[in-house]
Amino acid sequence: MLRIPNFFSCLLIFASIGCDRMPGKPTVATPVAIGSSAWTQSTFDTNCRGCHSQGAEGAAIPLIDAGYWKVATDAQVIQVISHGQGVLMPSYLESNGGPMSAEQIAAFVKGMRSLWGAGSPGGQGGISDVVVAGNADAGAHVFASACASCHAAGGSAGSVTDPMYLKLISNQGLWSAIVYGRAALASPAWNEPMPNHPNGLTPTEVADVVSWIAQARPVSPANNQNASNAK
Repeated sequence: MLRIPNFFSCLLIFASIGCDRMPGKPTVATPVAIGSSAWTQSTFDTNCRGCHSQGAEGAAIPLIDAGYWKVATDAQVIQVISHGQGVLMPSYLESNGGPMSAEQIAAFVKGMRSLWGAGSPGGQGGISDVVVAGNADAGAHVFASACASCHAAGGSAGSVTDPMYLKLISNQGLWSAIVYGRAALASPAWNEPMPNHPNGLTPTEVADVVSWIAQARPVSPANNQNASNAK
C-alpha cells in the first residue's frame, strides 16, 4: 500500500476541514452588546474618561461617582451628551454630527447609572439639576465665607474666579461643580459641610454664589461691540 509522506497528509487534512480552521487565522471578535457593562465601560473609556474620570485625572465632573447620580436625572445626562454643554463638551448625537444614536446614548446613561449610581433613580438632591439665576451681591458674601479659603486666588484648590478658567467653564458647569462636588479632590457637594457652613449651602446660596462667580467672566471685545451697537 502506498504511504503518503506525513507533510502531504497534513495538507490533505487541512484541505478537508476547510481554511477557516487553518493555524494563525484570526477569529472574529464577538460583538459587545449595546447596554452591557462591557460596552458601557468601553464607551466611557473611549469618549469620556479624559474629562470625566475620578480624582485629578479628569477636568470635569466625574461620572464614576455615586454622588453625581443621586442628583443627576437620566433625562439631564441624556440632554448634555446629546447636545453638548458649554465650551468644551461637544454633542455626541448623530444628527448633530456626533458618533452615537439616541438609542445608544440612552443605553449608555442607563449603563453608567447601573455601574456607578448604586441603583439611585436620580433627582434626589433637593436642588435643581440646571443652573438657576441668583443674586450676585449676596453671592459675594457666600463665597467669602464658604468658598474663598479653597477657591479664591491662591486658594488650596485653585481659583474659580480666574479669567482663563471662566472662559472655559459655563454657568451650568459652575453650578454642577458646586452641586455634585469632587469627592476624590476633597471638594464637598453643595449640602455637605463647608467652612462656616456645617450643613452646606442652601439652594438659594448656590444660585447666588454661581451668579457672583459668573459675573467675573471676561467679556470678549466682540460682545462689547455688540452691546455698544445695541444702545
